[in-house]
Amino acid sequence: MESLTELEQVALAAPINLADGHPRHMPTDGQRRIVDRLTELFDAAESEAFEQLEQRAQRAFLDSLGQRSAPLTDGRVFSLYSSSVATTVLATCLLRREARVALIHPTFDNIHDLLSGAVVLEPVAEEALAEADLGRLGRGAPTCLFVTTPNNPTGWLLDQERLERLASACAAAGHLLCLDTSFRGFDRRAQFDSYDVLERTGVDYVVIEDTGKLWPVSELKLAFVAVSAGLRDEFGHAVRDVLLSVSPFVLRVVEELAADAARGGLERLHALIARNRAATLAAVDDIEGIDVPDPDARVSVCRLRFESAAEADRVRRELAGAGVHVLPGQQFHWADPAQGGRDLRLAVARSPHVMDEALRRLRHVASRRSPVGEATR
Repeated sequence: MESLTELEQVALAAPINLADGHPRHMPTDGQRRIVDRLTELFDAAESEAFEQLEQRAQRAFLDSLGQRSAPLTDGRVFSLYSSSVATTVLATCLLRREARVALIHPTFDNIHDLLSGAVVLEPVAEEALAEADLGRLGRGAPTCLFVTTPNNPTGWLLDQERLERLASACAAAGHLLCLDTSFRGFDRRAQFDSYDVLERTGVDYVVIEDTGKLWPVSELKLAFVAVSAGLRDEFGHAVRDVLLSVSPFVLRVVEELAADAARGGLERLHALIARNRAATLAAVDDIEGIDVPDPDARVSVCRLRFESAAEADRVRRELAGAGVHVLPGQQFHWADPAQGGRDLRLAVARSPHVMDEALRRLRHVASRRSPVGEATR
């Protein structure tokens, strides 16, 4: 199968792209004012000490998401180009540790792809993680858990109580706990101070934070990776194998966007996502054979579940023919693609008029059902 990223690249040229989870809606007035100041921000970044600029950007972003206990003052937060680069660096560390990794299932397939070249992976279900049931982590006796929270595509998350149980269990077992929180910004339930929890439990941890899903600024983004004290030197060495530094200019832009988010930008983003999710649910509500399996999710993607894999595939292909690109569900289920065969994933971080036109075309295609028997062949 093609990877999800390959399918997203094809969708970049589509009339309506609901494939990738990147923000492709119009900037808010506050974001537009920041874009209008890019020359000023570029000059300011060039005149300031990098360390000071970096720590301020990290602090602004993490504070805007409630992460006030993040270990900024002792060099345990690293800046990288993106969450994918951060995952690549983490894979190097896991390879050197000869780690065996239990990876959440389902999740975006490039996490699996980036890790699988370095370490042995086994799937672990969201339900087992929610229960902190380390006895259900697979036959290979994993030494590391990798959890996407909130998860893509389901929107499932580790709330504070669940994270505390899981981190405590990992600390007791000596497991490394890795969290990808790239969708944290969409869900207030994920914005408790997770670093306070991690530090109190004493677990060894790596947390990947990402700016790239939140702001429609032409892919100007960074990832910030926070690690527990015992991993600082190990992770820092792996980072230096990959890059010298990130752009001071992008750090300065991130600082401004994070400040705007803290002043109400997140609420405006949440309102847009909630509006588009509600429109999606309404669009398919009266179409027989389509369910929404994650009605409580708040992230910027939405799954639709069809009565058969053949029907999901038909709708996806005909939607593409109508100029609307969405993602299939199989690749998210990296250990057993058939589990996702009935699903399509729609990105909803889009301007309302784009979303509404996409949903109009979806209703037209999905309502034109295959002949009896064809959808289940």
